[in-house]
This record gives sequence, C-alpha cells and structure tokens, in this order.
Amino acid sequence: MKRTPKTLYAAIVIVATTAAFLIGCKKDDSTTTATGSPAADELARGEATLAKIMNFKQQVEYYRAYPNVKDGATMSIDEAVWNIEALFNLTYSYPELSYGRTVTADTVLFLPLQADNSVLLTDLSVFYGQMYEAVSAIYHSVNLDSKQFLILDVEEGIPSGDRLPVTLHSVQGTVKGIPPTPPSPPSPWMGPFEEGWYYGENLGDEEGDFIDVMDATDTLSRLLNAVLVPVAPEGCSYFYTNVKMKELGSDSYVPYTHNLYPNLGPYCEFYKENPTTLCDFLLNTDMMNFHYFGECYLVQNHLRYYVNEPIPTYYYLFQISIMDLSYTNNNNLYVIKHHTKAWYGNREVVQDNVIIRASLD
Repeated sequence: MKRTPKTLYAAIVIVATTAAFLIGCKKDDSTTTATGSPAADELARGEATLAKIMNFKQQVEYYRAYPNVKDGATMSIDEAVWNIEALFNLTYSYPELSYGRTVTADTVLFLPLQADNSVLLTDLSVFYGQMYEAVSAIYHSVNLDSKQFLILDVEEGIPSGDRLPVTLHSVQGTVKGIPPTPPSPPSPWMGPFEEGWYYGENLGDEEGDFIDVMDATDTLSRLLNAVLVPVAPEGCSYFYTNVKMKELGSDSYVPYTHNLYPNLGPYCEFYKENPTTLCDFLLNTDMMNFHYFGECYLVQNHLRYYVNEPIPTYYYLFQISIMDLSYTNNNNLYVIKHHTKAWYGNREVVQDNVIIRASLD
C-alpha cells in the first residue's frame, strides 16, 4: 500500500498496431466458467477471505464491548493494516457502482505499538473506532450530490517510537446510476467518442450543454470503468482487499503516441500549456478518443508495472478516477491537465446477499 513517488517518466510508448489497443482495453473475466458462473475454487477462496474478515470484526466488537480486558493478544503491523482496511471496505465501500465525479481526501492517525512493533488487539479495536470517525468526518465534509463512499486505502508509515503513522486515503463519489454502454469492442477507426468535452471544471460538452454537471474527466472515467473493470457474474458480488492506488506525480507525464492519431498528444493524459481561448479547454472528438486509448495504456500498463513496485499479476484494476488540475509549472507557464488515479486490489467473489453493507450517511 505504498505510495507512488513523484517522478518524471521519459519512456516513449509507441503502439504499432490497432490490435494492441483492442487487446489492452478488454475486460478480464478469467474467474468465470464457460457458463458465466464463478469457478468453485474462486467462490471457496472468497468465502474463506470473508470468514477471516468477519472473525476480525468479532474481535473488534469483543474488545469494544469489554474495554477492560487485558489479555495481551497482539497482531503484526501487516495483519493489522490488512484487517482494518478489509473490514472497513467490506462494510462501507461500494466500488461496483457507476460514479461521475469523485473526490479523494487523506488523513493521518497514529496506532500505538508494542516494543516488538506488534499491535495490541485492544488498541486496534480503539483505533478502528477512531478510523471510522475520521473517515466519516471526511465523507460528510464533501459536497457531492447522490453521494456514496467508494473505497478506503490504508497506508502504513514508518514506526516512530511507540507509534505507527497510518494514512487513510478515502474516495467518495457521485453515483450516476446506470453505467455508460461501452463499445464492444471500441472501434479502432473512430474510437468510442462521437463528441468533444471540455477538459474539466464541470464545463460540459462541446455543444455547451452542462450535462449532469460533467466534463471530459468524468466522461472518460465513466467509460474507462465500464470498459476495463469486470462486473461480477449474475448472482455474485466482488469485494477487494489489500488495496493499492497508483498515480503519477501531479507534474509528471508519460509520453505516448497512437498511429490512428499521429498529430495528437504527446502524453497519455491531457496536457495544455498557456490556454488562452475557450477552444484550448476543449478536447474535440479525436482528442477524446486519443486520450481514451492513452488512459487505457496508462492504467493497464504504465501505472501497473512501471510506477513504484509492480502490482501483482493476480490483482485487478477496479476503479479509475481522472481529475482536472491547473497550476503554474516550473517554467512559469499556466497549465491545465488531467491527473489519473487507479486502484487495484486482490479481488474476491462471493454469492449475493452474503455481504451486509452499511452506509456512512
């Protein structure tokens, strides 16, 4: 759950054929059988993981109900972080919903440690309550319509004395109901978009329509999630553990080209220096398609394998969020750009109605 360093990436990506994009933008449904049902071993593993999380929940509830118990039971830092993140997300997160605008926010808490860097379960139970209060406060401070909590990424820091700094990276978003219908497959000649959108700031589409107060970031995010994130088989639900978020530094970029759009770019994410007219803020149809393919490469390849430590091959991409940024760079130039965050996790599948969720509302 380590963070990505702010590094400037200089590797130029050249894609030789359209087929590479079509392969790279397909969903992965390898956990299903020929009939579309999850394999028996996948369900068994999901049930075992769920049982582990529920056992931890019982421990938390026990120590909260009996705060005077001093049995000395401990857990390693890795186990503690895995458990509090897994329990919180199992209880409160809704990653399977379709979101428009998303908002990320962080806070830091401190977990007491023993001399051997283990964590007392009594302390962990208290910490989990503090974590709930902190994340709930962030969630309620965010002004979004049709709001829902999306995911929590728990990152352990470096122990200092008898305390461990723990950063809580929370994501909440506006639920948009039915996700967009993805092209199947995306047309290599036209791409999935037939209209342009303004880069950000809720400026709407090229016709001047403020559709659901959206912009290119929301539109790209929703379609990428619809195309790249697998949907659980009918009658089943997915949940994710050991969440890892990847992103570039806000002033970093990945050079990128596409043979169907040779004059566009030069980066995966939209980037513009010194915009002066309204047209400079617009991604026309070709630009939307170019950056769609660029974002496909970014989240499936570059962020996954080349930023910080690689994501394990058995982890799944399950959420993409593109945001608009504006700032003055080191050359004293005003910049507008897109900034992408992608979340990956160890995906588990269980039968519907097994997971009992709550809301932070």
